Amino acid sequence: MLYVTDTHPLVYFSTGRARKLGQQARRAFQQAERGRGHIVIPVTVLEEILRLSEMGRVRLKLPLRELVSQYQQQGSPFSVQDYNVDILLATEQFPGVRDPFDRVIVATAHTLGYPLITHDGFLQDHQFVQTVW
Repeated sequence: MLYVTDTHPLVYFSTGRARKLGQQARRAFQQAERGRGHIVIPVTVLEEILRLSEMGRVRLKLPLRELVSQYQQQGSPFSVQDYNVDILLATEQFPGVRDPFDRVIVATAHTLGYPLITHDGFLQDHQFVQTVW
């Protein structure tokens, strides 16, 4: 199965706190690790992780550069999705998503047609895209 991840699920997974993930989210990451799934990381998620790390709100096990390098290795169950014109134009469809990071993340999931792994109640409740947690 293919998914797009929001910021906090990736943080939980990458910092060894997968138990904080919801059952479906944990299963998605586990399946990806076993080669039976793939998780797309919007580049804006990495930007948000960088900012959270700089503010001391997130403590990564590895420097961000190394973490990103792991995500981009051949055969990795993860891939980084650049912010491109198609995604930018898709953000127009989600004016109700005020947070600029979330808006790009939702537009990425929409553009790719993949469910979004998120625990964000606003995104889940408004069903901008299919979500799993």
